[in-house]
Amino acid sequence: MDPEGEENPSAVSPVQATGNKNDGQNLAKVFKTDFDAKYNIVDIQTPLNAFMSGQFKRSYAYSTLQNELPVVLTKVIDSITKEKNELVTQFGENSREELKIIIGLISRLKYELQTDKPFQQFNGDEPDREQWNNFITHLPEDGRTFYRACWMHTQSYMYRKLHSFVENSIFLKEFDFFAKIKEHSLIRSQDAILSLSKYTRRTENNLEMFSELLKYNLWSNRNDLEDNGAHIFNMHVLEDFTTLDDYIIANNATDIWNCLCNKSNRHQVDIVLDSAGYELFNDFLLAEYIIEKGMADKVCFHVKAHPGFVSNATARDFHFTLEYLSNHADYIISLLGQKFLEFYKEGKFELAAASYFWTSPNAFHRMRSLEPELYTNLQRSKLIIFKGDLNYRKLLSDVCWESSQDIKTCLGGFIPSNLCALRIIKSEVICGLRAGVCDDLLKQEPQWMSSCSYGLIQYVDGSREYGY
Repeated sequence: MDPEGEENPSAVSPVQATGNKNDGQNLAKVFKTDFDAKYNIVDIQTPLNAFMSGQFKRSYAYSTLQNELPVVLTKVIDSITKEKNELVTQFGENSREELKIIIGLISRLKYELQTDKPFQQFNGDEPDREQWNNFITHLPEDGRTFYRACWMHTQSYMYRKLHSFVENSIFLKEFDFFAKIKEHSLIRSQDAILSLSKYTRRTENNLEMFSELLKYNLWSNRNDLEDNGAHIFNMHVLEDFTTLDDYIIANNATDIWNCLCNKSNRHQVDIVLDSAGYELFNDFLLAEYIIEKGMADKVCFHVKAHPGFVSNATARDFHFTLEYLSNHADYIISLLGQKFLEFYKEGKFELAAASYFWTSPNAFHRMRSLEPELYTNLQRSKLIIFKGDLNYRKLLSDVCWESSQDIKTCLGGFIPSNLCALRIIKSEVICGLRAGVCDDLLKQEPQWMSSCSYGLIQYVDGSREYGY
């Protein structure tokens, strides 16, 4: 059984992985630190076919739990403390005491993370409380702590708990811990936004131009904010762009182009968003091209139901971006923003009703059983574009697959339509590469999978499954 309670013959849990004596490694290494000994951390990389987990010390999952997630929580506390008076002005004097309580709750969450405590049930008014509590209840006893759980579960749980603190307040329900960060990310990208706005006003209806837009969109994913903006790539976007082709290790742009050019009775494209800010602007650009070149009548954007992962795009971010662009002081940016806004009003840009499935800990192969209506809606799409590392990991169940494994095997039956993944590689979860590519990169750069230097544009043909 996988950590989500369904049969998954390919993947093994972190606990099973450490008990496997045939993986060619000495899994009983002497623990090097008190922390490792206390929490049963093993000094190995994530074994093949195992779920990503902080239990494996040489994994990016462990590094994230040690070095990134605690920093995220600390910075949230610091920002609340620093901006307390501003927040009280915004939300009212009665929110002052609630802010103190929330700081305490975040501090406790950080302690639970750093001491590998078990996941706690949700006891407030969360709309997805029942789903989360059911999920936690069905996790194995030894797979429901921060380090021993699947990494995807741990991250999703931490951000869900974090948002629940304001969600269950009286005066701070609308507060987004990360709103300012996302807004500033968009504002400081205005030079790149202007460059792309000018460059894309005259675009040819051909594969070359479409491939360029896909690449701009792909590299905009480097502006992920969870790692504190360490990989900002936007100051000289047109100049930098030409040097990066060698870092795209899988590129199915031609297949995606052919899919969109194919005449079918499906006239909608769906984009499952990742980050707000500069990346969302690039999503709007790609959607504009798809509509204007007659590849679809509308593009439906799927946002997250609540803030998380620092940069995740919510409905609020979607609307903020449209308003920011349309009211920009620069005439070209403003004109383009007004066009996007008009597309939204006309229904050419559609904001899908926020589904809590996207922020749940579940891999996407469970969508058909858990959210059948969402799955059915996606079946109407000509192409579903999944953005970013987390969506990619959920497509692949957060399993450390053999890098050359066929992607359809890794999807676990999740093929509601034709699929596209645009992703900067930020973890060891990957598949569908040519044989030997991963080994060659490991020789050149042992940490290439977490360097944020490589990207992929992958496509899965869903037409054979559904006969369109």
